[in-house]
Formats: sequence, C-alpha cells, structure tokens
Amino acid sequence: MKKPLLPPATIGILGSGQLGRMLALAARQMGYRVHVFSPDRQSPTGQIADREFIAAYDDLDAVRRFAQSVDVVTYEFENVPGATAVTCAQFVPLHPGPQALHVAQNRLREKEFMVQHGLPVAPFVAVGSLAGLLVGLEEIGAPAILKTTTSGYDGKGQEKIVNRQSSIVNRHWDAIGQQPAILEAFVDFEREVSVVAARGADGSFAHFGVIANDHANHILDVSTAPADVPPAVAKEAVAMARAVLEALDVVGVLCVEFFLTGDGRLLINEIAPPNQPKSAIRNPQSEIAQLDGRSRPPSRRQTAPLR
Repeated sequence: MKKPLLPPATIGILGSGQLGRMLALAARQMGYRVHVFSPDRQSPTGQIADREFIAAYDDLDAVRRFAQSVDVVTYEFENVPGATAVTCAQFVPLHPGPQALHVAQNRLREKEFMVQHGLPVAPFVAVGSLAGLLVGLEEIGAPAILKTTTSGYDGKGQEKIVNRQSSIVNRHWDAIGQQPAILEAFVDFEREVSVVAARGADGSFAHFGVIANDHANHILDVSTAPADVPPAVAKEAVAMARAVLEALDVVGVLCVEFFLTGDGRLLINEIAPPNQPKSAIRNPQSEIAQLDGRSRPPSRRQTAPLR
C-alpha cells in the first residue's frame, strides 16, 4: 500500500458547488489544504479553498496546472468531462477513478455494467430512435420509464409511458429531446433505499448501513437512517454495495441506490457520485461523518469505521 497523504497535503476538487464546499470543510478540519477547479468565480467551494482555479473544464492546459498543484484529485459531481478526469490522473491519483466516473455518467453504461457483474437491475433496452422506442415497448411493456442516458436528475430527462399508442409515444420521445435514452421496466417498488459506503486504497470497506429515501415531486425529501428493513435485506444491500465498489475499483465514497420491491427483492437503480445529497449525510450516531470519510480514501488514510 502507498503511504497515506497526511496533512498538510493538498486535495484538489473538480467542481465548486455546495457539495464541494462541505467536502472542503471536512478536509480542512482534518488539516488538509484544498484547491478547487471550476468555471465559476467566487463559488461556494472557492470561497473557502486555499486556491481557486477558474477555467472551463475542457481547458486542459488549465487542468494540467491545477493537477500539478495538488497531491490528489476528487470531484463533487459526475458530469466532469472524461478528458478532464483523465488529464488529472496523468499527474496525480484521481479518486474515484476514471472508470467509476465513466460508468456513472451514462445510465446505459451503468445498467450494462451491473448486468456484466451479475448485479440485479430492472429489465431495460437501449433506445436511439422513435422506432427503437416502439420496439423497446414491445419488449419491455407498459408502464415503462424512458430516461435520457446522460444529464437527467431529480426526475428531469424522464418520461413515464403508460400507453403504447404511437402518437402518445412520439410525444414522450419529443419530451426528452429525441436523444439517446434507456427504456426501463416500471418497478412498483415498496421503497427506495441506499447504502453510502467507503473503500480505501487497501481495499478496506466501511458503510453507514441502509438508508430509506422518501421523495416529493421526484426530489429527495427525507432520508431516514437506519432504514426499517429486515436484517436479511440490509445485509444483502450492503453486500451489493460492496460488490459495486469493488467492481469499479473505487477509492473513495459512493452511494448505491436500490428499489426494494414488495416481495423483498433489491434492484439496483443507480449509483450516485460521492457528494450527492443522498450520500452527504451526517449521522450523530456515526463515529465519523460521510464527508469526513470522503476525505480519507482519496488521501489514502485509513478508512475509519462509519457505524
């Protein structure tokens, strides 16, 4: 195992919103310096960073200067361009790595990755045209959920299709901008749950247990930890989360979201980047907050107990 990066080493953050700010605060409390890179001046993270790099994500010369100024790089959201992440990784460790980012950025890649590793997901098909959507509905059936492969969140870029009539399907296709999509079978789930977990560079694993998530208007409203689920379900969810982190070779924190069906089955819905609201939790009963745990794996410090 490589030696840990101890304070006052510098952690670089790609992205500068409120989630990056929370990460930076946790890192600084542990004694680390923080540099941030984003196109925005006086951003929430930039206001508390030791140094703020202001440039477009595709300005790779600026990205190189940023990467050369830090000891390790992480990111606050999954829409960092792949070329930006790869450029950083040429100079310093990037955690989670480029593969995890590549998979998380595209819903189709994400589902295919899960299937390749024997992890359960709802039935799905790739959609690239209206004709392909109509064929997909014949295979998947209705109701079904049509989702753009990229950029959607909080219900955006999604359409629930309950009628396979071609004129109605055409309207749904137009509503997502006729862009590459994935059609998923509708899951009549009992509740959504998630597992926030951390994995160290040495393969060590820790987690916050299973969290129940309740939404209002497609936006996360309340998360309850621990979730009121049977012990066997909780054990399976944690095991699946660990399998995902190991398959992606994640060093850092990741949130794995599940549908829990009425008959007790878990289906992986998606993976969330490390600082999304569902994974940015502070549990007073935990020995360490998630964003403190977030700072440890990128710096290769020991993955502390999270429960």
